[in-house]
Amino acid sequence: MAIDWFTVGAQMINFLILIWLLKKFLYRPIIKVMASREQGLVDRLQLVETQMSEAEQLKKHYETSLQQLASDKDNILAEARLQAETDRNQRLQSLNDELQQEKKRFDQEMHRQQQELGTVINRVVAEKALQLGGKILSSLADQSLEQQIVEHFLQNLAKLPDAEQSVLQQALSQDDAVIIISRFPLNEAQRSKIRSRVDQLAPVREMVFEQDSRLICGITLEAGGRSWEWNIDRYLAELEVELLKPLE
Repeated sequence: MAIDWFTVGAQMINFLILIWLLKKFLYRPIIKVMASREQGLVDRLQLVETQMSEAEQLKKHYETSLQQLASDKDNILAEARLQAETDRNQRLQSLNDELQQEKKRFDQEMHRQQQELGTVINRVVAEKALQLGGKILSSLADQSLEQQIVEHFLQNLAKLPDAEQSVLQQALSQDDAVIIISRFPLNEAQRSKIRSRVDQLAPVREMVFEQDSRLICGITLEAGGRSWEWNIDRYLAELEVELLKPLE
């Protein structure tokens, strides 16, 4: 059998042309599509890996945030408890201070009322004692109670210590007018006795006699900005203390 080399050659040429045509118009596009798809798959895999990494980081961030939130919650609760305890203590201290102030005001008011009551008792007892003393002295002696007071006042002036007498003499010498204050009116004889006794200490230019109903029972001499007196206030004060003891 003879080989037709022309036909063989033509077929080989046709085959090569077919290969070239397939490579040019079919194989390369397919390769490009496959490469493009492969690149797309690679890109998607990289995107997935990136998203997975971001998701993992986000998860860690959330976990860290949750831990921080739990820690902050504990700190906030602890601070809130501490602040509540501090506020409670402050309110208790403020309430205690208010109670102490109220107690102090109450004690002051009670003391003031006791003093007022003592003053009333002092006045009542003094008036009664003055009336009773006057009646008793009038029945036992020829001199009235007023005369006894004058005599006792003059005796006290005579019995003053030397230092006090020097002070009184200086006051009498410096003052133009000496004031004698009594609760009751003094007669001329009583006034003369007082003038005579004062002149023995130091001569005075003028002597003024005044009355003061606030004096319970006694006489006061004022000169040089000072005063010398004798009255029963101190005795009544002792009586007042005794009367107020049950109240205290």
